[in-house]
Amino acid sequence: MPTRVWLVASLTVLAIELVRASGPFLDRWFAVGTAAAGAAALGTYAGAGLVAAVLLLVTGRRSGVPGGRTLLVGVTVLAVARLTLQALDGLALDVVGLVTVALAVGVLTLAVAFVAGRPSGGRQASIGLVVGTGLSVGLQLVLGTWDAVWRSGDVGWVVAAVVAVAPLTAARALVVPRRTSAAAAPVGDDATQVAGIDATGRPRRLWAIGPYLALVAMVLGNPAFAASQSDVAQGIAGLVLVLGTTVGAWLLLRPDPWPAAVRVTAAVLLVVATAVALLVSGPAALVAVAVLEVVVGLVLTGALSTHRPAPPGIPRTAGAVAVTGLGVIGPLLLYMLDYDVPLGFDNAWVMVVAALVLALTGLRRRTPGTARTPQETMPARVSSVRLLLLPAVVLALVGLVPSTTTTTGASVPPRAADDTLTLVDWNLHYGVSPLTAVDLEAVARTIEAHDPDVVTLQEVERGWILGGGADVATWLARRLDMTIRFAPAADRQFGNAVLARSDLTDVVVHPLPYGAGPQERSALATTLTTASGTPLRVTSVHLQHRAENTQTRLDQLETLVAAEPVTGPAVLAGDLNATPGSPELTLLTDAGWISAVDTAGDPDALTEPSTGPTERIDWVLGQGVTFRSATVLTEPRESDHLPLVVSLSVP
Repeated sequence: MPTRVWLVASLTVLAIELVRASGPFLDRWFAVGTAAAGAAALGTYAGAGLVAAVLLLVTGRRSGVPGGRTLLVGVTVLAVARLTLQALDGLALDVVGLVTVALAVGVLTLAVAFVAGRPSGGRQASIGLVVGTGLSVGLQLVLGTWDAVWRSGDVGWVVAAVVAVAPLTAARALVVPRRTSAAAAPVGDDATQVAGIDATGRPRRLWAIGPYLALVAMVLGNPAFAASQSDVAQGIAGLVLVLGTTVGAWLLLRPDPWPAAVRVTAAVLLVVATAVALLVSGPAALVAVAVLEVVVGLVLTGALSTHRPAPPGIPRTAGAVAVTGLGVIGPLLLYMLDYDVPLGFDNAWVMVVAALVLALTGLRRRTPGTARTPQETMPARVSSVRLLLLPAVVLALVGLVPSTTTTTGASVPPRAADDTLTLVDWNLHYGVSPLTAVDLEAVARTIEAHDPDVVTLQEVERGWILGGGADVATWLARRLDMTIRFAPAADRQFGNAVLARSDLTDVVVHPLPYGAGPQERSALATTLTTASGTPLRVTSVHLQHRAENTQTRLDQLETLVAAEPVTGPAVLAGDLNATPGSPELTLLTDAGWISAVDTAGDPDALTEPSTGPTERIDWVLGQGVTFRSATVLTEPRESDHLPLVVSLSVP
């Protein structure tokens, strides 16, 4: 049992990493168009079914029920693909990455079918999925939520090797010992038959893994989401998630099946807690996520228990795996689509529906006449399974210290070092490069090279799936050793930020009119005090992006100007999605704002897109300040926008 649980757990870690990575992979397709991105997403995840069909055919599993050799071949190919990813970049990384995502989902689903097709297998598979989720969270905390797949250094390669090889060792253990234990061991359909543990079938509701993985990517395995949604330090939020998965897995080690009332309660809590986690902010959201971690395993066990096996055949299994893949990307894609093509209702309900679907799969009745076997009522060697929970807790504790480090406490200087300040403004495109990369270290180095006193950022993500699930705000604050203030915009995982080397006070978040949409916008205003004691009001803002919606941007600027009357030195910086001479800039200049680039830089310098700029839509404007220099950097490619570096003095 421990080997099978470890197989599912280690594959879950790898699959979750790649599901997160698929966000940046697919972001490249959004540059082509929303339809192209949707087709790429659906094709990738439905391709998991093709992966399953090929593996079953190659290993001679005509019944459609995977065996040990099926998994060994699949895990080997997946390990090679994952390690190959670490060496690629650009378009090659994007294409091979999407193929590897399909491989990961397909192989994990087959592994769950392999494990769940045995007595007590549904419980074992559920333990593996839950433990794998906890391990994934612990690993993210150690990495600061910046996944190894995007790291080119030693850390990236070491983690890639571990996550690739771990399931391979488990898969080999399922096959090799069986073959060597008896000279006449068959190697056809399949070697695991020697030990009498070949699967009796596959669960009818194998596709339940789909909505589970969607919830993991968005909530259950996303410490950045938990931190941003609950306003709790990332390390604390992650530790709560890991402890929740630990309790959830522990509940599944109970010798006897849970009563029906408990399973129904778990299903109800799953749906209610998902709604609370997504629709409510503050500590209540973190409590809801913890409840989810505890109850989801009970629901999964009901869904994956094979009381009546599914009909045999490779096409049926491949179809079930394809539906699993679509069950992963469907909710995530629909959730993110709302920010470009509004759904007409709060997109959080998409994930609530996914939770409802998962909950209903776990409320199955037993087939009349079936009796519980001893294996169903007493999981074997549970002490060994408990040991699998320890790495997740250890990883979480290791990641706890750096994740809770903050520069916003008493040690932060109350004033800037001088009255002449350097400001960097940058739209980060949620940390994703147009060349398919998430290079947070390069972002930090670009900012650090100019030794800024204050940084204004837009499109900062804190667990957004399109950005790979990283907590960019927390990562940059810790890496640059700067104070940070974050303001939600589209949701609490996406917004604006201001960083400084000194204290930031009088923080106000200004919601801006939605207008023609399609996304909520906000402005973040805060006060930085110069060395001489003069307060400088700094605002980071991102306006509506569609070119034809000038009136919405004008309404947003009028709201901001009214909410932030200028009473002293002030800087307004951000992506205005407006070009020189536009009505938006006329409104601001009429209100007394002066452009830094037009005053102390090159007015012909363009800012977007970064790979071949054609427009100037990023601005730094001021009142009551003197701009000494203003430069648009031309080298950075970590975002689809180029950063501005401005030197200004405050009288």
